[in-house]
Amino acid sequence: MKNPYAIGKTIYLRAPSADDVEGNWYQWFSDPEITQYLGDRFWPNTIESQVAFYESIKNTQERLVLCICSLETDEHIGICNLSCIKWIHRHADVALVIGEKKYRNGPVAIETMSLLLDIAFNRLNMLNLRASHISTNPHTPLLVKIFGFQEVGRFKKFSYFRGEYVDLVFSQLSRNDWATRNKR
Repeated sequence: MKNPYAIGKTIYLRAPSADDVEGNWYQWFSDPEITQYLGDRFWPNTIESQVAFYESIKNTQERLVLCICSLETDEHIGICNLSCIKWIHRHADVALVIGEKKYRNGPVAIETMSLLLDIAFNRLNMLNLRASHISTNPHTPLLVKIFGFQEVGRFKKFSYFRGEYVDLVFSQLSRNDWATRNKR
């Protein structure tokens, strides 16, 4: 393990490094299969863009970006983050992307979300988390349901997806609801 920030059963989360920028990370965000449900998926990503992103996150406290790594191989397999962190209001947005396709149909997303929620509520003292997804995304609604997020609203016909405009769905999870579900 390289500098683990949170450790699960099959993965661990760590801060990104300059070496990650040189790896597959930047390529994930040009792959249409991986990015099809992301809000910012229309422009190709370049290594230069990824370097600029990496530089922008190194010293910010408005966004916590973490690499998802395999415990078995140390391979960087995805990225997750808490973004739009508002320290006074104690809320943030949560998101994750499994970039390496061989890990997409297993428990990695669930384990990542579990670690990320623990970080948000227990380490960073957040009170509420938000998640959003387009209504045609088959994966995120299942993931947020598993963790007890509640749908709180929609922007109708808000996002363009495969030739049509679809709803953007917003969900919320409070620390109290999370703690009750996890008996903490």
